[in-house]
Amino acid sequence: MTLEIRGLSFSYKEKPVLSGIDLSVREGEMVSLLGKNGAGKTTLLRLIPGFLKPDEGTITFDGTPVGAIKLRQRAGLMAYIPQITRSAFPYSVRTSILMGCSSRLSLMQSPGKREEAKVEQMIELLNLQEIAGRTMDTISGGERQLVLVARALMQDARLLILDEPTSFLDYSNQLLVLEKVGELVRKGYSCIYSTHNPDLALTHSSRVVAMADGGIVYDDRPENLVGNDVLSRLYSRHISIVRTENGRLACIPE
Repeated sequence: MTLEIRGLSFSYKEKPVLSGIDLSVREGEMVSLLGKNGAGKTTLLRLIPGFLKPDEGTITFDGTPVGAIKLRQRAGLMAYIPQITRSAFPYSVRTSILMGCSSRLSLMQSPGKREEAKVEQMIELLNLQEIAGRTMDTISGGERQLVLVARALMQDARLLILDEPTSFLDYSNQLLVLEKVGELVRKGYSCIYSTHNPDLALTHSSRVVAMADGGIVYDDRPENLVGNDVLSRLYSRHISIVRTENGRLACIPE
């Protein structure tokens, strides 16, 4: 699986948002997007599955332009998971996950035993057994986010596109979500996600992509940020990236 973005530009009416974006995501990669509000992270993530159309440039999935892929087929390749929201209805966890197969069924089809069996596979894959019998309004934010990931995987999508998956979550649930997504990536899935927390990006990424003024100012491995002033320039304050005694990377604002 390879997602390729080349020369991508986008504007909202007269306001340029992205310009000349070149980016790739390959199988088994977990790519984090960093940047201030308004840097274009969410817009980029919405362009990838075709929710928005670029002014210029190309987005291809395994060499095929995304816009040329039929919507149902596209849903089987990539899944967009928005910022966490509360369900308006107290659906059960199993029902919420089952909804993910709707893109693979015809209008008159109902989920059958095959789909129900796959729900159980997703529950096991993400270790959701303890909450599987509960409703969405009775589980934590982190658990709810993992249910949305499970629902996305029901589409058979290999690329997960997550817009700020840790927003509004406490620290424990932030770690829970990214650790579980990381486990999926190690099993061959791919992920691109945005975050406002550079420490999470340093720990839970194979690549960090920093965005500013509608462009990419850094695209490399997290460890190459050590001794680099990219984050200082990105956030307009001095930030040192250090390696701790246990080998992890951490941000030290000064």
